[in-house]
Order: sequence, then C-alpha cells, then structure tokens
Amino acid sequence: MNAGGYGSPRHGSPGDAGRPAFGPGERGRQPGGQGRQSGTQGRRRDRTGPAAARAPAWHPRHGLAWLARLPEQRAATAWLVAVNAVGSVWGFWWYHDQLAATPRWQWPVVPDSPTASSLFTLVLLLQLLGRRLPGLEAWAYLTMIKYGLWTVVVLGAYGLQTGWWDAESALLMASHAGMALEAAIYQRYFPASRAGVAIAAAWALFNDLVDYGAGLHPTLPGPEVETLAAVAAGVLTVLATAAVYRQARPAGAAR
Repeated sequence: MNAGGYGSPRHGSPGDAGRPAFGPGERGRQPGGQGRQSGTQGRRRDRTGPAAARAPAWHPRHGLAWLARLPEQRAATAWLVAVNAVGSVWGFWWYHDQLAATPRWQWPVVPDSPTASSLFTLVLLLQLLGRRLPGLEAWAYLTMIKYGLWTVVVLGAYGLQTGWWDAESALLMASHAGMALEAAIYQRYFPASRAGVAIAAAWALFNDLVDYGAGLHPTLPGPEVETLAAVAAGVLTVLATAAVYRQARPAGAAR
C-alpha cells in the first residue's frame, strides 16, 4: 500500500532486493510527498510568524533577560541609586543603638551592610556619570554579596530553628537578597580590578576578625545562631571574593 508518499517495495530481479523503495527523483513524484514537506515548512514558518505574535508577552525568561541587562538601562540604574541610598540611610539608623554604645573609632567596622550599600550607591552613580573606579567597585561588589547573603543565612536559620518570623525579618532578608543579586549583576557588566578585589578581601577578613574577636558583629537575633554567624561570615568572605575575582580584570584592563 502506498500511503503518505511512501511506496511499496520495488519488484524486479533478485538484484533489486535491498534497493531503496524510490529511485532518483521518484519520491518527489509520489502523491503527497512534496506537499507534505511544504505543509511542514509552512507550519514551521507559522511558529515565528503570526502564531509567535500571539504568544504571551511575558515569560520568566524575559524577566531574567531584563535583569541581566539592568546595567544597560540608565533609568533602572538611576532607580537603584535612589533605592540603595534610601536603604543605606535606613540601615545606618538600624545600627543607631549599637553605634551609640560603641567608641567612635570603631564605627568603620560596625555598620557592615549600610556601608556596603553606600559604596554600591556611589559606584552606580559614577557609572551613570561615565566614570569607573574598579578598585571601589571591587569593594562594593564583594561586601554587597557577602553581607547580603550573610543576613539571609543568619535570619533564615534563626527563623527555622525558633519558628520566629516577623515583618522586619522578612524585609531584611528580601532587601539583603536584593543587595547580593544586584551586585552580582553589575559586577559581570562592570568588572572590578583584581588588585581591588585583593584589598577588599583583606578588609573583609579583618572585619570578620574584629566582628567575632572583639564582639563588634551586628546584633544577632539570638544566641542560637552565634556560631553560624561567625562561620558564615568567613565562608562568605571566601565565596564572595572568588565570585568577584572571577569576573575581575587586571589593573588598567577593566572595561
């Protein structure tokens, strides 16, 4: 039976056994053969034509692509400057009790997150103005990733251990996750300098030492996470350094 352009086996001499069912040019003459190919090609073209135009306007991949292109969008970057500036002010206020109880000469190592977001705000503002300071960028990226993830880990672990979740904790976790995310995005587009990463890593390690050696770490939600906070700080210093260094360029070569 010949159906859909496929013919029955050829009959003839024994030497014909095993030959293709169609000789040269025969397949194109079979009923429905060429027509089926044309119809298939037409349906394939439809997928990129009117049918594609009727596809949903938004897809999760569109959102990820938009996030990846944030550094190319001046309006979005300007919005992030404002958001990080406001967040930095609120962050310093959050530390006001601890700062009041700490000698002023120790202040530079106390408000970890708002210091990181302030540096990042300055970096974004300079990038908007067409200026680059790769060393400052390294410091901002590394500390934003480190303290952003540290806060999520510590508060998340405390909530899981104690069952205590409140609006402030949720806000802190969300905002600090955003800190790490935006730094990871911008450091891929505006890579820091390797020398800057080395200096920033040395500062972050020093900060860990005074935080957990001299008791200057941020106020913890409870003693349940004291050990975790110290371990996470050291581990995240290493991981954040590796993440930023991987994208970094030699001095003078950062794009």
